[in-house]
Amino acid sequence: MTQLMRRVVTKYWWQLELLSFVVLSLIWILPWGFSGKIYLGDDLGFHLNRIQGLAKAIQLSGNWWQIPAVSTAAFSGWGYPINLFYPAAALLPAAWLQTIASGVGGYYVFLVLLNVLTLWVAAMVAARLLPSRAQAFLAAVIYGFAQYRFLDFFVRGSLAEGIVFTFLPLIFYGVYSITIGDYHKWPWLAVGMALIALTHVISLVLSSVGVIIMLSLWGLRRKELRVRGLRFGAAAGLAVLLSLSFLGPLVEQLRHVGKLGIAQYTLADSATHLGDLLWNSLNDAVASNAINFGVLLLVTSVLAIIVWRQLRPFDRYCLVLGGIFVFLATNLFPWPLFQGLLGTIQFPWRFLAMADFPLALVGARAVMVVTRAKTFQRTLMVVPVVTAIAVGLSFSASATLYRSVGPNNAKVVTNATYLANATRDTTTDYVAQRGLVSMAAVRTHSIPVMNTQPNGQQPASLQQLAVRPVANGLVYTVKSTTAQEIKLPQLDYYGYHVFVNGREQTPRLDSNGVVHIHVNTGTSQIRYVYQRTTVQYLTSGLTWLAWISLIGVGCWRWLQRQRRLTAKN
Repeated sequence: MTQLMRRVVTKYWWQLELLSFVVLSLIWILPWGFSGKIYLGDDLGFHLNRIQGLAKAIQLSGNWWQIPAVSTAAFSGWGYPINLFYPAAALLPAAWLQTIASGVGGYYVFLVLLNVLTLWVAAMVAARLLPSRAQAFLAAVIYGFAQYRFLDFFVRGSLAEGIVFTFLPLIFYGVYSITIGDYHKWPWLAVGMALIALTHVISLVLSSVGVIIMLSLWGLRRKELRVRGLRFGAAAGLAVLLSLSFLGPLVEQLRHVGKLGIAQYTLADSATHLGDLLWNSLNDAVASNAINFGVLLLVTSVLAIIVWRQLRPFDRYCLVLGGIFVFLATNLFPWPLFQGLLGTIQFPWRFLAMADFPLALVGARAVMVVTRAKTFQRTLMVVPVVTAIAVGLSFSASATLYRSVGPNNAKVVTNATYLANATRDTTTDYVAQRGLVSMAAVRTHSIPVMNTQPNGQQPASLQQLAVRPVANGLVYTVKSTTAQEIKLPQLDYYGYHVFVNGREQTPRLDSNGVVHIHVNTGTSQIRYVYQRTTVQYLTSGLTWLAWISLIGVGCWRWLQRQRRLTAKN
């Protein structure tokens, strides 16, 4: 019987693994996914608006691949150029799903698919780093069901940060490959960094710090430092090219709008206390003010310390590396010295995301060592049991959150309230500070309101007949009884253009960055639309060329490898 099971598992491993990941991912969204409810937490409303803005832009333009710069159907619909400042590529699949199955269901389908992908990526990377595929499977489960990742998705509502977990193993693998001299795999580092850059800028900063710290892997192999340095340089350059379509326009906009209204935090104050971190981890706390990495990673890390002498040098490195990232999450690190350099990360405990994968790797190894799972039969018993524990702890945390939130919480969204919550976010993080004072009037979409006189009266000479969204802009129809200069309920960003009755007009900007234009007597149609800049065309072309070249070279190498294997056989 054991031999039969061994043959079945060996022959159908990837099918069984994929099926397991699908089942585990369905369990991961319980009980929320099957109750038809979403808990917004701290930030999910913001991300649902991003998804809805993309979905509506797809419907307006008919283009399923181009990311619009402007959101005209979400964020109160005033034309927020959110996608110029916050990368949206990773949300395109979620937007596609919303056009097919809108609301809560489409969102949870996206989460299930994302979780399957995360588990698969983690397992594929772990399989190249651990002695067996069973250990790789276990490491992927520990990683995918880590408590900090759960907090990101279901408590904090930090969807973009949660998506980043899918790409972090690629960064780890890229650094490791270069370090051990497997130089032809250096592009994995570039791919991982680029995908993170196209998902979440703060995580890109965290990952860059993480790569610098991981360079200590060089200590495992002190040869060919020059060659490895060149590969790291090549990976950095390629990562920039692969994400230049976002990074280039971002720099262009930042130079134009100046200082933004993004909240700033003192790192020394926002870092967690070590005692609180450990206590909350022991309790698998499910509150956004109780950040932790969970009891599972804590226990497996303790097991790794106990069996330290039986671990490989690589396993020990993973444990130390994870410990360093945990240390960085706390106020034990001298954060005041790095406030100016790393203030953009806002919360040092975000480094727990960097700790999860190396701790999952060494955790899986420690479990196998402690249980002495050296035979197929013992492994077949240990892996399902530990998987059940990991899934059970995650489900318990989710059920605890579900009970504590309650059905009448204002942050609980159903299909009936989904559209309102996914279109009316009032975030102003990426509004220039000078324009914040005008936002209340801008959100009304009303030209008469925008032109309210000092006495509080709206101008009798001006009437707004209609306003409608278009792809990357808004169209106003107004009637004026006299030729006059008027203010639009719009703020200026580089790339916006104004057309009055089909003719482009150069707007005047006031001290708040509000757009002023001239209209003649009679009815005027005003199109305020964003058009791609020269920088966007250039960087987009370079990015597409880089991705096509990389994929082409990868396919060619794979074909060459298959031909060599065929020739040998």
